[in-house]
Amino acid sequence: MNASPQKSVLNTILLAAIATTLTASVIIGVSGTASAGEAASADAAPRFVVEQSRKRVVNNGVIAYMKGDYSKAAAFNRDALHQGLKTTHMAVVYSNQCAALGAQGLYGAALDACDKALKLTPANWQAFSNRAAVNWLSGDKLQAKQDIISAKALDSAAPEITYNMNVFG
Repeated sequence: MNASPQKSVLNTILLAAIATTLTASVIIGVSGTASAGEAASADAAPRFVVEQSRKRVVNNGVIAYMKGDYSKAAAFNRDALHQGLKTTHMAVVYSNQCAALGAQGLYGAALDACDKALKLTPANWQAFSNRAAVNWLSGDKLQAKQDIISAKALDSAAPEITYNMNVFG
């Protein structure tokens, strides 16, 4: 009996379980909703969001980001961009790269990555939210507010957007 169909089903189930775990980790670890006191704090910083993929090469960067190793995440993302990914996966990597570079204070490079993500997928709320965070941190409060409004127009239910809107006031 050929075990290939069973192996294929198991691989699919494993990938789905990994994707679910990574998604939950990203939502819980990076982007929890803000409490009233947290959003009102002058020290409240915007949060970045990273997105997992069904591609392991993309998720390596997500895992490093979730561990707080932003430079390693950026390195994994750079590697992923040279892997011949489809447009949708490349947009995810660019958005994730925006988060990794923004978290390191490399705002110019982070903005460039977000712009590339948005050029590939103009309806990418994660890239808008990340670009809003970078703009806020770099001092461009007006552009940050415009970007977060664009993100909210694309996904009004995302807790990351709600958190950042509270930070931006």
